[in-house]
Amino acid sequence: MEHLPRNISIDWLRFQVLSYRPSILKQIQEIIGLPFEKKEQQSKDPRDTNFMFANKIWHEAYEFQGSLMAMRYPASGAFDEPYAYYVDLKGSLVSTLNFHQVSELLYSCQFELEFIANRIDIALDFPLGVPRLSMRNWESFVEDGLLFGYRTVRRISNTGSTKDFTTVYLGSRESSRFVRIYEKNINGIDYDRLEVEFKRDRAESIMKELANCSVSDFPEFLNGFVFGELKFVRQRQDVEFFKRYIYGPITVPRPILHLDIEKSILFIGRHCATLAMLQEFMGVECFDKFIQSQLAAGKLRMKPRHRTILENAKFLGVTALGLFLILAQTPGAIASGLSCPAPVPLSFQMSQKFPIDIVNPTAAEQAYFDNIGDGCFQISSGLEFQQLCLPGMIVNALKPFVIMGLGIKFIFSD
Repeated sequence: MEHLPRNISIDWLRFQVLSYRPSILKQIQEIIGLPFEKKEQQSKDPRDTNFMFANKIWHEAYEFQGSLMAMRYPASGAFDEPYAYYVDLKGSLVSTLNFHQVSELLYSCQFELEFIANRIDIALDFPLGVPRLSMRNWESFVEDGLLFGYRTVRRISNTGSTKDFTTVYLGSRESSRFVRIYEKNINGIDYDRLEVEFKRDRAESIMKELANCSVSDFPEFLNGFVFGELKFVRQRQDVEFFKRYIYGPITVPRPILHLDIEKSILFIGRHCATLAMLQEFMGVECFDKFIQSQLAAGKLRMKPRHRTILENAKFLGVTALGLFLILAQTPGAIASGLSCPAPVPLSFQMSQKFPIDIVNPTAAEQAYFDNIGDGCFQISSGLEFQQLCLPGMIVNALKPFVIMGLGIKFIFSD
């Protein structure tokens, strides 16, 4: 029997810390390396400056794309009481962390006065099965008592414009373990996702084990935690398929940050047909005036969250090439109206937020470039190279752009 490969990741991390040190949030932010911004209270009462998370009052709160960190001071005049900290990192942020950062985060926090684990989600992404993993007869497995420890199963199906989506839930959301089986699209590739949400004592035992084990053991440990919660008590022909999922090659996806501004760009891209329709109906001149008036109104209506999204994008270096990468996901979206700059001499000066090498091509690279043709460059989205026109240079982007700590190699063929 051939075992299935899988990608493994931590998709949520939530915990609390008690410490006499007032600098824990700064320490955590340094480990994570992302610009959390201090939240302002939205209450109509100016005297109300507190926040409510996890059914508790917090005096300071910081946010980055929906992930939160918060702090509660000791009672006034109480010198022997600790500070309390709350950390809630969603999947979009945890996906930017490598396992070394996760290990350092958990290890450093568990040395404090008290560590309280609230939640950790572990996700496994498998190649598409036939049938899909979510389409297996999980209702029958639970009703017939084949699946140990589960008495409830729920299936939700949604009909989309291009495809249908099905999610299977095993167990209770209020219990210390909750299983989700659904279809996940990651960077244009469909997967079968098996995800377990661990809470309270189960989350605490997992986080403590991760804090004290070698980072190289993380993949095997995480895989074991998931399948430790999914055990068939006896064999039957219709559950034989599951053996292929338990063991198999494990891949850890490289960390990548998806900024909220990318979602906004893709949202506009999905409605390009509507924009084209309006232009044809209104005429070019009238349409341009309409767009400019909407932009002017939009600037007046921008709220703090819009400014935060914009500042995060600027801080984390979403470059013009990064926008090319986003737009290139829609075929033909950048083919027309693209103005190319003049060829750039090797002696030009530039500033960048990532390391860049500018070198002359080797003989092999020159042959490769001659085959492609001068006047274009290629950029990799992680799946394949997209070719774009820039006269006089060829750029081979070795890794996707919209992440930090990236090395890009510029090779000029002229």
